[in-house]
Amino acid sequence: MFRYYESKSITEKYRKYRPSYPPELAKKALRNFTEKKLEFLLDVGCGGGQAVNIFAPFFNKVVAIDPSENQLKEARNQNKFAHVEYKQGVAKNLPCEDDSVDAVTVASALHWFDRPKFYQEVERVLKPGGILIVFSYWSPKLIPICKNDDIENLTRIGSQIVHDAFSFGIRGISALEQIYSHGENKYKQIFSEIPLIKKRRYDIASKSHTWSLDDVKGFVQSIDGYETYMKNKASELSRLSEEERDAKLSELDYSEQVVHRLKETWGCVEMKSSDVKMKAIFNFFVIVGEKSE
Repeated sequence: MFRYYESKSITEKYRKYRPSYPPELAKKALRNFTEKKLEFLLDVGCGGGQAVNIFAPFFNKVVAIDPSENQLKEARNQNKFAHVEYKQGVAKNLPCEDDSVDAVTVASALHWFDRPKFYQEVERVLKPGGILIVFSYWSPKLIPICKNDDIENLTRIGSQIVHDAFSFGIRGISALEQIYSHGENKYKQIFSEIPLIKKRRYDIASKSHTWSLDDVKGFVQSIDGYETYMKNKASELSRLSEEERDAKLSELDYSEQVVHRLKETWGCVEMKSSDVKMKAIFNFFVIVGEKSE
């Protein structure tokens, strides 16, 4: 099992640079179940609690689990709901009684799970008629601001640069490439394999975020493979002096390379990264499946 997103540094970057989930995502996913509050929600792989925040108002009780104590600490610090409990747990062994849960949610994490075991656990803990809701997103569309030339072309090239960076750190690692492919393909295979009835999916566009190139760099550094890639490179260079190692790591830092390529593409090499502005648009997709009555 791969265990990313657990260090303190990547937890902080994830909180700061990843998009929040739009409230309409929860409303859309629960559209057939919002006549009254549901009793019990289990959020699996909760991270810093971003998804819990949009689903919690629809339930009387919420338990959110994650294997990372750093992520759970972040989630507890930002929690505003008295009926939400965060605790350590894993997807292959859900901490709930049989037939006890109205809904299970998974935000941007299902591709990391041992999915056959997770589906068995979902079938066990969901009440008859209960629902599994999974959702995620991929790399953003970047639209440069205050450019009078070919915005469409600049947007296409800039978006592709950050898209390529999303999976840069895992290239050549076949198991990780397979995991990443699920997100990039909007869970098309996962939709087919989910063993629940009445499956449906939605595409939801978030509101745009105003970013600078500093935000782009932070977003790249929040990607799970980035930190592991940089640590591996530091280990490979351990025989060099500290000064030589730092200089080499700076050259290998692909978050810096992304910023440089965007500056070149958008014709703003001389500008400070904080002054290069853009709109970042994330497109979310949602899958809902129901357990038979």
